[in-house]
Amino acid sequence: MAKGRTGSAKGPRMIQEILRLKALGLSKRKIAKALDCSRNTVDKYLAEGSAGAAAAAPADYRAPWSEAVDWPKVHAATLKGAPLAEVWEAAAATEGLAGVPYVSFWREYRRRYPNVPLDLHKVHPPGERCEVDYKGDSPGLGYVDRRTREFVPCRLFGAVLPFSQIFFPRATLTEKQGDLLRSLAEAYSYFGGVSLTTAVDNAKALVSRAHRYDPDLNKEFAHFAEHHGTAPLAMRPRKPKDKNFIENALGVFWRWARRRLRDRPCYSLGELNDFLRELADIFNGRVQRKYGCSRRQKFDGGERATLLPLPVVAYTFGEWRTAKVHPDCHVQVGKNFYSVPYQLRGKDVEVRVSSGLVEAFSKLECVARHLRAHANAQGRYVTSDVHLPEAHRALREATPQMAVSEAAAVGPATETVVRELVEKARHPLMYLRRVQGILRLVKRYSAADLESACETLVKVGVTMPRLSDVEAVIKSNIDPRSAAVIPMRRGPNPFLRGQETWSQSDQGGKK
Repeated sequence: MAKGRTGSAKGPRMIQEILRLKALGLSKRKIAKALDCSRNTVDKYLAEGSAGAAAAAPADYRAPWSEAVDWPKVHAATLKGAPLAEVWEAAAATEGLAGVPYVSFWREYRRRYPNVPLDLHKVHPPGERCEVDYKGDSPGLGYVDRRTREFVPCRLFGAVLPFSQIFFPRATLTEKQGDLLRSLAEAYSYFGGVSLTTAVDNAKALVSRAHRYDPDLNKEFAHFAEHHGTAPLAMRPRKPKDKNFIENALGVFWRWARRRLRDRPCYSLGELNDFLRELADIFNGRVQRKYGCSRRQKFDGGERATLLPLPVVAYTFGEWRTAKVHPDCHVQVGKNFYSVPYQLRGKDVEVRVSSGLVEAFSKLECVARHLRAHANAQGRYVTSDVHLPEAHRALREATPQMAVSEAAAVGPATETVVRELVEKARHPLMYLRRVQGILRLVKRYSAADLESACETLVKVGVTMPRLSDVEAVIKSNIDPRSAAVIPMRRGPNPFLRGQETWSQSDQGGKK
């Protein structure tokens, strides 16, 4: 006797198969043996016939209490966005279903309105798309710090090209913007090119404001995408199937690589990423049974040539800030100041600070770019003359070096006086206004009069004169050739101590 699976009702398909085999002329014994059921089961359904067999098919069970529920009304409420739990609570209060648990209510609802998912297979042309994401949970990924002997956990970043499904992994300490964009740049370098579009989720590092139709991209990510020539695509919030390739690739790679990572301890983040790249090469070289070739073969054969070229200059990552332009046409970045066009005074500008540059943007347009001051510098002003108004520009041109050059054009004595005022002061700018006043005497008198006055003052030993002294000499018309040093002799004064030391003759008389 054939082994039968007694105790369970047969479905419509089994019943139809019994009737079909009987119509072919098989005996009950052969039918039972072929279908691995008892002969009593075959007798039962053959006796009932086709109509009886269809009636004997098990029907959907429905709880007796469910007949009192207005299920179309419940379904309409859920379609409008009401949670099924809230509808159940309302039904329990109004329709006398206080003793019905939520699980039973949910089951009866799904029996009437089954939620059958419908997934559309996505076809991506080669080189069109790159999907990136972080794996939600990757326990065991990390390295051992040699100094502290502590295990440092890391996050697993992944990027995949959907056409060939070639995959690139990278470990980072965080999921912040700097780590994410550096990982994406490394992925482009690993692929040897840039895809036309880059699909990302709605992380704050990439999208500043999520929206189903019109999301706002993060400024740094938009700058990064513009530098690489790719179009950023922010997927819909809470829709992981919009980038299902990377979701699947991260899970498949992690399940395959987890044991290998456990057997190979790493002692730095760089060593861990080097090992992950070795695993990625092996993973991409494995033959996929579904396609009969490896990811690497599909990539080299049909996708590598379609990628955009990598940028010539590597991307420099920066930080964005908002700063207000001061009345002196500068914005403060840290403890230093950088100039912007004077037309923006009193307005807010976006400032991008990178390792070597400070850039100011107004309405998405770069209006200023400066070399960044040294990290230890404080209170330094980095100014471009084109950013200042004409009056300020003229004031900045009045430098000590230019004053010395202008004095040399008047004459050597004037140059000597100006050099003394500039070089012997505690600061070169200390007597700059006095120097400017002396040089302006050329317009009031003449260059020859100024040179003659300076020659007279130098001859008598006055090398740092005041403006009034120079002008007084010019007005007195003193000829420098007749000017001589007038000896100073102090007369006798009995009220001063040591009066006798002022004259050798007096000292001789004392003796």
